[in-house]
Amino acid sequence: MTKDRLFISSLAVGASIIAMAVPAWAQEMAAAAPAQEDAVPQAAAPASNADIVVTGSRIVRDGYTAPTPVTVASTEELAKTTPSGVADALNKLPQFNNSLSPSKSANNFSNLPIHGNVLNLRGLGTPSNNPKGPLRTLILFDGMRVSPTEYVGTIDTNVLPQLLMQRVDVVTGGASAQWGSDAVAGVVNFILDKKFTGFKGVAQAGVDQRGNNGNQRLGGAFGADFAGGRGHVLLSAEYSNSDGMLRQDRDFATQGYNFVGSVTSTCALSANGQSRTCTAAPGTVANPYVVAPDIRISALAANGRIVGSSVAGNPFVGRVINNDGSTRPFNLGTVVGTTGFQQGGDGYKIPDDTNAISPLTNYNGFGRVSYDLTDDINFFVQGLYARSKYHYFTQGNSLIPATQSARIYKGNPYLSTALDGALTGANDYYVVGQQDAGQPKPIAYEKTDYWTATTGLAGKFDDFNWQVTYSHGDSKHSMDNVGLYDNQKLYAALDAVRDPSTGQVTCRVLLNPTYASQYAGCKPIDVMHGDPSKSTPEGYAYATGTSSYRARFKQDAIAANISGSLFELPAGPVDIAVGVEYRRQSLRLTSNADPSLLDTDAEREAYFAGLRGVPRAESATVPYPTGSINTLFYWLTNVGSAAGKLNVKEAYAELAVPILKDTPFFRELSVNGAIRVTDYSTSGTVKTWKVGGTWKPVDDLLLRGTYSHDIRAPNLFELYAGAQSGIGIVNDVRSADGSYGSGQNVNANTVTSGNPNLKPEVADTYTFGAVFSPSFLRGFSASIDYYNIKVDKLIDSLSAQQILTNCLNAGGSGVAECNLIERASPTSFPSLIRLTPANIAFLKTAGIDFDFTYRTAVGNGGLGLRLYLNYLDKFDAQQYAGAPIAHYAGVSVVTSNPQGFPRWRGNLTVDYTNGPFGLTIGEQYIGKMRLDIPGGATPIQFVNPKVKPVWYTDLTMRYTIPHGDGGNFEFFATVNNLFDKKPPLIPGTVPGVNPPTNIAVYDIVGRAFTAGVRVKF
Repeated sequence: MTKDRLFISSLAVGASIIAMAVPAWAQEMAAAAPAQEDAVPQAAAPASNADIVVTGSRIVRDGYTAPTPVTVASTEELAKTTPSGVADALNKLPQFNNSLSPSKSANNFSNLPIHGNVLNLRGLGTPSNNPKGPLRTLILFDGMRVSPTEYVGTIDTNVLPQLLMQRVDVVTGGASAQWGSDAVAGVVNFILDKKFTGFKGVAQAGVDQRGNNGNQRLGGAFGADFAGGRGHVLLSAEYSNSDGMLRQDRDFATQGYNFVGSVTSTCALSANGQSRTCTAAPGTVANPYVVAPDIRISALAANGRIVGSSVAGNPFVGRVINNDGSTRPFNLGTVVGTTGFQQGGDGYKIPDDTNAISPLTNYNGFGRVSYDLTDDINFFVQGLYARSKYHYFTQGNSLIPATQSARIYKGNPYLSTALDGALTGANDYYVVGQQDAGQPKPIAYEKTDYWTATTGLAGKFDDFNWQVTYSHGDSKHSMDNVGLYDNQKLYAALDAVRDPSTGQVTCRVLLNPTYASQYAGCKPIDVMHGDPSKSTPEGYAYATGTSSYRARFKQDAIAANISGSLFELPAGPVDIAVGVEYRRQSLRLTSNADPSLLDTDAEREAYFAGLRGVPRAESATVPYPTGSINTLFYWLTNVGSAAGKLNVKEAYAELAVPILKDTPFFRELSVNGAIRVTDYSTSGTVKTWKVGGTWKPVDDLLLRGTYSHDIRAPNLFELYAGAQSGIGIVNDVRSADGSYGSGQNVNANTVTSGNPNLKPEVADTYTFGAVFSPSFLRGFSASIDYYNIKVDKLIDSLSAQQILTNCLNAGGSGVAECNLIERASPTSFPSLIRLTPANIAFLKTAGIDFDFTYRTAVGNGGLGLRLYLNYLDKFDAQQYAGAPIAHYAGVSVVTSNPQGFPRWRGNLTVDYTNGPFGLTIGEQYIGKMRLDIPGGATPIQFVNPKVKPVWYTDLTMRYTIPHGDGGNFEFFATVNNLFDKKPPLIPGTVPGVNPPTNIAVYDIVGRAFTAGVRVKF
């Protein structure tokens, strides 16, 4: 029996045992023990009978009568197994998939702020070539839209005041008609405990078993009445810190694992014996992928390699540069079945001493004051401030062929006599590549200051509740990537000569009176003797600088809502909610490395005027001739400026109509509908709507269903983003003679920018399910809901590889993709590939959610069980019209930005409390998957495509000491990943890009300990 079947069978057995045993337990314990508080909250409703707003509807009612599936989780219960934070706990629930978090993000580049905890319901923020992160989940704070914390449109939920949260409502279906744009996947509403009185706090610290990823958290919250109970004040302050973790801190991440072709019989040496070419493409039936260790890229050696020369037949081309300036033959290592890769030898990869988890420090503070102006009108004002600080290593300074290499000319003092002698003319040169000779790694420092303030009035009249609010959100983000090659200075420093008047080594450009003042202070840099920061420290310091950008995002919003009962029908009141909202947003981003300033040949020639050796586009005959310059300001980090504004006007109405009540087979029958009209200044007017109903044939069973039409409008960054530079390995799908076909792996420069012509994404969602609350099994409830979501006009962009492939399939011209590729000639390598988002894709997903809750008395204590389970039936995507439909369900996606879509995911929590002692066990299940890279005409082939199921166990023990009247000290200790489960070995197809597993799905930290104390007075 497979583990998947074992898991499902265990659930069935467990349910049977509960069904048989619990009635007797319940009768016995009801007499023997006092009623226990809910160990785990109800699936759809709180224990209190008081009316609350459950996020599935704008109408005040409890969750059992809501047609939309809503998962309700108290923050207290979430913290029991995941003390690091509410968002981390939510991401263990199967409704969330491929979310971003500090441990699930790559840190190679610093072009975009994709850090923090960014929630991704249903995984609808993926798959995508758009790297900004999940954007189709609407985040609310106490029913009010949270303004983006980052200028790309994402929301880091770490900024919210966790100590003052009461619960989290998760609407797992389309909700745009009630709540507005972005609610395509659903809504996550963090509910504030507005009536909290007293003080509570937390102090904790943790570390993993191997001594890494140390973390601390400290916070306190206070609430009190004033003015005789007419007013109430809330205050909180929280601090958290994580030391992060390097990739080399995990043994499995230091072995150089990578997927390569398994068949080497089609691979042959080049004519000069310096490289290998394989005619069978890796990942095909003829050459399936296999995992191999110590995989390197053959294009150059880490310490330095001569990769070309202006002198035909130069004997030193292809040789490795030693630290003493001599050369030796390039060691091609062991052959593998991927062109341009090798096992062992002198190739290169991204080093292991980069961050797997970025060091992070968070601060936030929250305050709220409310006051009853009259018995029916309440005034409130609240504010939130948060600061997040990250620092991490980015990809090291490199001199990469085809994008950023070095030309070393004859007469350069750092050339050996032999090397210099092999160059004939005064302007002859070598092309040198270098990747990791020991030079310091650039470090990115990022900081986000976010604040939001809200004020409003709320009140009642007759049977209606109303509220009017104004809020302002402001985010300031800064990024400084320190220690990058500054290309203008780098190429000035690389062209070293001897000053004829002094005999000293100097920069050639300083001898040119026209440009000498511009390059005053230039110091030569030596890349012919290993680490340039050691051989020429002054030159390295001169050639490196800081790429910086500053972004500010602002949002102002005014909203007015009213809800209540219109009139009575025999089955009950007809309820209505109506409202209007106006939002205004603005984005401004400035940069000292804007690629648009070097967008033309003339601009690049002017910027690098007076310099020789600047990389230029390759021709079919001579490497690096006098073609177009193809480099920008800095190594990798070149962020475009951006500016834009938009405003949104919205109006909605929701109606709930009871039809039958307390009649045979119709204990309750009601319908619900909502409509919203939204006008975007950028894309026009759109309508969203939703209809639903509930039917309770008997008291113990509720049937429900909804159908909705939802949208997500493009955000300011998608519309107006300036050009962002990037780099990546692609297969150029053309032969050296210019014919298209076999191709070879090369690094290609890319530039991604916004598209002001984007239109809203459109989604249709339907759900139907049942809630079972048996009267004969007190304390048990269950819900089962099917969902089906289809998103059209999805905003996405083609990858660089897809653009090259589509152009190839069209014969090299005649399609729009070919216009996105810049080449010096039709047969040359791409000098630039432009990526632009467009409404080109569609996505469809369907599945079933299961939510089981049981609570009872056991002995003198209380037992609570909560099981969340999801079955993913379908997750299909098409990147553009005419492309193959990619099937993601059950797939672990093998890419540089991996994603995972297991068929089954589950989370079981067992909690037992007996007097002062408590024990909680959390079990997270990630079902089996198969390896693939969906989207091709045929599935990618792997020698072993199976990924086994993974279980993670968390254990928390706590002991409570009462203090005073209702207060207590709760001491706790948590072990996450109790059995130190290692992640499955799933490397990428480019050496060293990520730790060799699917970081979006699996835990890379291992067994980790947290201990602390929670206080409440």
